[in-house]
Formats: sequence, C-alpha cells, structure tokens
Amino acid sequence: MKRILVAIDFLDTTDRVINYAKKIIKKTKGKLLIVHSETLESYLSTITTEFNQTPSMELINIHKKQIENRLKEINDSLNKDGIEAECTLMEGSTVDNILKEADKFKADLIVIGSHKHGKFHNLLFGSIHKSLLTLSRIPVLIVPPEDIEN
Repeated sequence: MKRILVAIDFLDTTDRVINYAKKIIKKTKGKLLIVHSETLESYLSTITTEFNQTPSMELINIHKKQIENRLKEINDSLNKDGIEAECTLMEGSTVDNILKEADKFKADLIVIGSHKHGKFHNLLFGSIHKSLLTLSRIPVLIVPPEDIEN
C-alpha cells in the first residue's frame, strides 16, 4: 500500500480516519492523498445552519477558504510527522470525486470513516461508504466511528 486516498468529512471520525491511514502509510513509506468533497447543497446548508445567514457567493467563498485552511493544517501536521501527503478540496458528487481522485492518484486503497447514522438517514441521503464498496475497483477500508472496546 504505497498510495492511500483518505476521504474526510470533518465530522466526528476525521481524526480516527487519518490516524488509521497514518499507521498504514508509516509502515509502507508511501504517500497519502487527503480529500474532502463539498456540493453546492452542503455549502448552502452550512451557511444557513452554522453561519445562520442567507447564502451568498461571498459566504460560500469564506466557507471554502475555511475548509482549505483546515486541509492545509492537516497536510502540515502530516508532513511534520514525516509523512508525504497532499490535500485537496473537490466540489461535486462525493462518490464520483473520490473515485476519480483515486484513479488519478493511482491509489492502492481508499480509507473512509463510518458514522452512526440509522437506516432512515441512509434511506434518505444514501451511504457514501456503501456506494464506494459497490463502485470502487480498489479496496476500501471503512474506519468505525469508535473503538470496538468502547
């Protein structure tokens, strides 16, 4: 596993997902590609719920810049730990973006987190990790939301 794509969403499992990938990549001395995907709907949702404001291009760009800054912090931290990595923000369909980036990056593995969503949530919004398992031509490692011991 020399090239691992790590898909993050900045929710509760992000640190766990990155740590799993770090453990693997340290052993193989490979490279990580950290990706985050946003849709127009997710930008708008964040602006209305977190910023509590009417969406505008200015607010979308502010939110985009915040995400880019968080990705840079992750990249800097990985580099400081001696891990070769790059981070990218993608826009559009999450599953399509992950698969395209994995292909471009020539990834050997995709690492993604799982959440404690119920069947109703998955019915309404779908499941990114289930779609990746179905569509990916390379292995997908799904990191659980918490340690099994907990």
